[in-house]
Amino acid sequence: MRMVRIKDVAEAVGVSTATVSNVINGKDQRVSGEVRERIQKALDEMGYVRNRSAMMLAQTNSNMIGVVIPERPGMKVTMEDPYYSALVGNLEAEIRAHDCYMYLIVQQSEEEVLKQAIAWNLEGLIVCNVAESQLRSLCEKYRGSVVSIDSYLNRKANFVNIATDDFGGGYKMGKYLVEQGHTKIAMLADNDQDIDHYRWMGLQRAMEESGLVMRETDHFVFSASESARELELNQWLPKLKEYTALFVASDLYALEVSSFLQSRGLRIPEDISIAGFDDLIYARLARPKLTTINQNIGKKAQMAVEALLALRDKNAEQVAQEPHVLPVKLVERESVSRILH
Repeated sequence: MRMVRIKDVAEAVGVSTATVSNVINGKDQRVSGEVRERIQKALDEMGYVRNRSAMMLAQTNSNMIGVVIPERPGMKVTMEDPYYSALVGNLEAEIRAHDCYMYLIVQQSEEEVLKQAIAWNLEGLIVCNVAESQLRSLCEKYRGSVVSIDSYLNRKANFVNIATDDFGGGYKMGKYLVEQGHTKIAMLADNDQDIDHYRWMGLQRAMEESGLVMRETDHFVFSASESARELELNQWLPKLKEYTALFVASDLYALEVSSFLQSRGLRIPEDISIAGFDDLIYARLARPKLTTINQNIGKKAQMAVEALLALRDKNAEQVAQEPHVLPVKLVERESVSRILH
């Protein structure tokens, strides 16, 4: 399919290329209504598409928002993680709703992010779950506005964080499991930093308030590599069987742990209960359906985009007044049993 040029439309209508360009760019005050309609009809019928690169050169604002996601260790493609698929999908929809475009950057280095932000004249960056040291350095070097999702840096002049109440989520799950009669609970995650650390802290607090003690040995941190995780789960299996419930830091890993245990002959939840965090669609499709903590990913994306545009437009006071920690709620399904003492 040949790209339709302004010259092609001008020749079809019998006007100058300048007249067609003025109509396309809304500078058509001196163009008669009849000519304007003929040009617009030709644009539609011929399938003219505006050249985005040319528009960017002609405009001060690019209307392009950069979204930075981390490389996921153990995964060839970050989007294999359903959390990032859901988050990026919601961000794209929200950015499009504000008549902007998303430019996706899978982070390889801080320098590469800066190069792309400058080269594409991005309106700002939405940075998702990037390591604290990298985020701090990026905020210091990048002159544009930055909104972070799932970070625990203190707010800066050009920086806003949109977070889930991770501590509260771990706390809610801990209280729920204790209410169901569970006293021997472990947590599994692929790290003990940032969001997963706060989920672990919340779980500990709930257990302490219930008069129960959680030790560091109740916190299992497995590898990013899938093959390594299976070896670790095999090694931990005798110990895991001593618990009545496992709280896993994400739905993705909760379902993986559930599948592993069932392959070793354990019944979920009759022999051991499992709970996750995220409330992704897979939690509802699993067998048994996964009890989990719901974080509103759509709302998180909406707040991130609105905050970035407010920073871009110098409405910092408006951003400061907005709550940036999203509440969570427990979703009870089938993967946690009630223990009667």
